[in-house]
Amino acid sequence: MLSKFIPTKFRKNLAKKIVSLFAWTGVTPNILTLLAIPLAIIAAYFIAVNEITYGLIFIFLSVFIDALDGSLAELTGKKTPFGNYLDAMTDKIVESIIYIGFAFLQPVAAILALSGSMLIAYAKPRAALVVETDNRDWPAIGERGDRLILLIAGMLIAIFVPVIYGHSTILITLALVAAITWIGAVQRLLYGKNLIEEGAKKGKILPYLRKK
Repeated sequence: MLSKFIPTKFRKNLAKKIVSLFAWTGVTPNILTLLAIPLAIIAAYFIAVNEITYGLIFIFLSVFIDALDGSLAELTGKKTPFGNYLDAMTDKIVESIIYIGFAFLQPVAAILALSGSMLIAYAKPRAALVVETDNRDWPAIGERGDRLILLIAGMLIAIFVPVIYGHSTILITLALVAAITWIGAVQRLLYGKNLIEEGAKKGKILPYLRKK
């Protein structure tokens, strides 16, 4: 992810200064999290009417808000398990809304990209309903960060080069997102299989699935 190229200390100090302003207004971390949804709706509208520049601006704002809610929760001492859950659910809602906007331009590619993204998101929690596991990273492509970077880069290129070799740049971008998500979904399926088989050998299958 691009954030790896930005020094951690710099990112933390910048985030602390920005969230201090939000803390001063009295806005709560959960409200800040939910603000990403209306921003995504506006982004989807502009994408749907092929105003890619404005769509990109509002996607940036939505992602920016999403990056700050955790820092605000830490600063204000309002970090909660539900806040973590709400943040994860909001991420999926925001992503779905954005792809709905793209569906007005490239319906098939947008549906493939969205469905692949949801499969990737479902793989880990579904495995956790079968076998005891931790929140380890799964070795697969197509993570949310990968998808966002590819989507944003493609939109940025589309602003200046809307067509590449006779094909819409947006179509190419969505096709690439769909490709990495479906490949990533297969990778996660295979990894989940190994994880479940390993857990079965160690007796970590959840009680309600064990043979009586």
